[in-house]
Amino acid sequence: MERLIALFAFLPTPRPKRPLPAGVNSELAAACRQALTRHVQRAREAGYWRATWPEPELTFSQRGKAAGSAHLPNWQIRLNPVLLCANTQVFLGEVIPHELCHLLVFRHHGRTAPHGREWKALMQQLYGLPGKATHSLDVSQLQGPQFLYLCHCREHRLSLRRHNKVQRGQSRYLCRHCSSPLVMASPELIETTAEG
Repeated sequence: MERLIALFAFLPTPRPKRPLPAGVNSELAAACRQALTRHVQRAREAGYWRATWPEPELTFSQRGKAAGSAHLPNWQIRLNPVLLCANTQVFLGEVIPHELCHLLVFRHHGRTAPHGREWKALMQQLYGLPGKATHSLDVSQLQGPQFLYLCHCREHRLSLRRHNKVQRGQSRYLCRHCSSPLVMASPELIETTAEG
């Protein structure tokens, strides 16, 4: 009996289930998990998946404009719930395999360039997908308020997070073109640019 207990002591403890975020119902979550299982099965059949590897944990906790991310040491894939709801088929067919390939490259090659040649080759060989580093999904629904900043050559729009960092003195941003510091436009200028 003690041997049996010692054997099970090495198994990972199950993580508590997280509640689904708004917009992601149980059917959508199940569809994502089924897609992940299908993609893992394809990797297994192609010899890229070892029998001892567990299926990655799938969460819906990705924030910002990223469609998803692979957390390598945690063996976890995070999906953006807002973008998932608006682009379900893209997530099932492209985003999940994209993130799964990151995990596979990590297991086979260790840390490499995130969208390097190993990852691109695996995307093409395993899933027949182009190795694109970024998505082209509409992120306008994710965009919060923006603040008008100026440099010597143009206008810039900063997110609320970046604006707050500037206001607190934690960050200073430079124009990529003229290298001058960005300065918040005066309220009068903001009103006139908003009108036309």
